[in-house]
Amino acid sequence: MDQDRRTIAFAGFFVAIHLKDMAGLSLRIIFLFQEIHYSSIMAPDKSIGKDVIMNMQPTTTTDRISLIDILRGLAVFGIFFVNVIFLSSPDLFYQRNSVLPDESAVNQGVRLVIDMFLTGRCYPILSLLFGVGFYLFMRRAEQKGKRVFKLFSRRMLILFLIGIAHGVFFYNGDVLHQYALLGSLLMLFYRRKDKTILRWAISILILFLVMFSLSFLQPAESLNAGSAANYKIAEDSAAAAIEVYHHGNYGEWLNFRIQHEVLPNLASEQIGYPSMFAMMLLGFYFGRIGVFENMGKYTGLFRKIRNISSIVSVIVVVSFACTRLKFFALGAYQALLDQFLIYGCGIFLSFLYISFIVLLFQKPIGHKLLQPLKFVGQMSLTNYIMQSVVSVVFFAGLNFYAKLDFLTVTGYCLIVIAVEIGFSRWWMNRFSLGPMEWVWRRLTYGKLEQARPAAASVVQTASDQRPR
Repeated sequence: MDQDRRTIAFAGFFVAIHLKDMAGLSLRIIFLFQEIHYSSIMAPDKSIGKDVIMNMQPTTTTDRISLIDILRGLAVFGIFFVNVIFLSSPDLFYQRNSVLPDESAVNQGVRLVIDMFLTGRCYPILSLLFGVGFYLFMRRAEQKGKRVFKLFSRRMLILFLIGIAHGVFFYNGDVLHQYALLGSLLMLFYRRKDKTILRWAISILILFLVMFSLSFLQPAESLNAGSAANYKIAEDSAAAAIEVYHHGNYGEWLNFRIQHEVLPNLASEQIGYPSMFAMMLLGFYFGRIGVFENMGKYTGLFRKIRNISSIVSVIVVVSFACTRLKFFALGAYQALLDQFLIYGCGIFLSFLYISFIVLLFQKPIGHKLLQPLKFVGQMSLTNYIMQSVVSVVFFAGLNFYAKLDFLTVTGYCLIVIAVEIGFSRWWMNRFSLGPMEWVWRRLTYGKLEQARPAAASVVQTASDQRPR
């Protein structure tokens, strides 16, 4: 009992120290966003030209903001490095029981790097970009005189169905249905003032961190994390998964996935909803004030965000490494602190990555290097689903499930990413929409529309121009 009390006290002290540091730095970020808000108010109004094409054609390069596509492409690739661990092994069952498997040093090293720099860091980026995309979609539809709320509701319904199908048949950690559910809530804020949207986003983020921190007040007995019983449950579940993946027929495999992977995930995924929705609101706000359309205007602010988020990120990464390598004896609170540093504080690394790419994009060399990722982002839905389909075929279909170490799996990731970059560039040079993007659009608008040749509408916009 005394040991548990000391562990609770140490964990609370550890979290309190980091919360104090991050609270102060978070306030600075809040002030920066307020600065963005007031600077956007003082900026002259940008009226929309009268030469807008008044038909509902697919969003083409004349309308796209290249930086958004680049960020989206990078986030999709980052997510793949995380997802492939679960696609290639029964790691899910260990995570669900708050234990780590008994694995090789190679696997431990790869897992440590991925968890430090990618897990919980890429979904917030996609969430923010989803919010930007929501604004661009609604603005464009409104300009065409469409019933924007009805149209967007149908768009989210189709995305939800695509996500559920993806989750059931390919990857249990699907995020598309989550974006569809949370994205629907954005319509409640469409007519609200910019300042109101910003306040809601920041308030939800702060509340999310506070509520996450309060979980450390639970007694060690209730957590029961890292116990021998939990490890035994994880081992048995992993063994059952390997048996089905290697020797079961398709029906047995699908039934196992639905019962032991998909449904439990659906029941526990809500923990990340607040931070995802807050980032969507922030992205919506960024879209409203034109952050990505007027990068030069906000360069100084992105530098400040980079500087502040880098400080917090160093604290988070070092703290996570120390806890994962067990420099601190936290007992039952070990897994909880892992989750706090990954999913609670990962948003700070997301801001660091976003600000770094924004600043790099404005340099001639950076602009040139990042261009291939633009095509990946333009068909991000296709690439996201393709990663899962190819991985299921490779690991489950070809019987490589739970047979490769994570370093080899990382090499497999790099090969898939290289193929997707090449395929995306080839496809988008010929068509204006990716395959899944075309399906999504057709089902949204309820009419057959060919993916037109890209060359028919390639006009360079201000956001596509090279930095001077």
